Amino acid sequence: MWNRFTNLGDLAVMLPLAATIAVWLAAQKQFSSSLRWLLAFGSAGLLVAISKIAFIGWGIGSSDFDFTGISGHTMLATATLPVLLYLLSRAWLPRHSTLALAIGWLGGAAIGYSRLEVHAHSLSEVVLGLACGLLASSWFASKTAERYSSKAAVCLLIPALVVFNLQFGNKAPGQDIITRIALFVAGHNHPFERKDLKIQARIFTEKQQSTINAGN
Repeated sequence: MWNRFTNLGDLAVMLPLAATIAVWLAAQKQFSSSLRWLLAFGSAGLLVAISKIAFIGWGIGSSDFDFTGISGHTMLATATLPVLLYLLSRAWLPRHSTLALAIGWLGGAAIGYSRLEVHAHSLSEVVLGLACGLLASSWFASKTAERYSSKAAVCLLIPALVVFNLQFGNKAPGQDIITRIALFVAGHNHPFERKDLKIQARIFTEKQQSTINAGN
């Protein structure tokens, strides 16, 4: 169940959905809101990519927190689902827009939990993914208070459902692309992996112990 559910946060689903939101906002002549959404989504995505490139290319992470990069699935879901529900609520239930956001955040948290269940990420990676997505979606919502018609909301809901129907189950090659970029920039042939964190930590501990023993 978790293996299937976790795919909801895949780039193959969330990126087309994010693009749908941006296009819909522009179609409503809310160009500033569309750009704001792209900025929020893009900034969060950039943070995820940088954290993963830093580890894959140079091994920059944390063995103490088992951190190798921010969870992309968690960030994508926590950024996009709340915004989708928020915009729909601005047409149908404007007094409950905050509740719509909260439901979206819970959905993102569920995706994050699924990443733990399928052993794709550690707790620290999921928590940071949740934080990035929450910041992106809450910032966008705080700057967007427009009301929309029911007809406009339907014009957002239908494409969103089409995206879910067509893309759910597909996997985007996002991780492969990030790995290739990291290896190219770092000039390495092999990526750092989670197991390398433990090796680095053990070597560091052994060096510290040797220094202490030498001092004694």
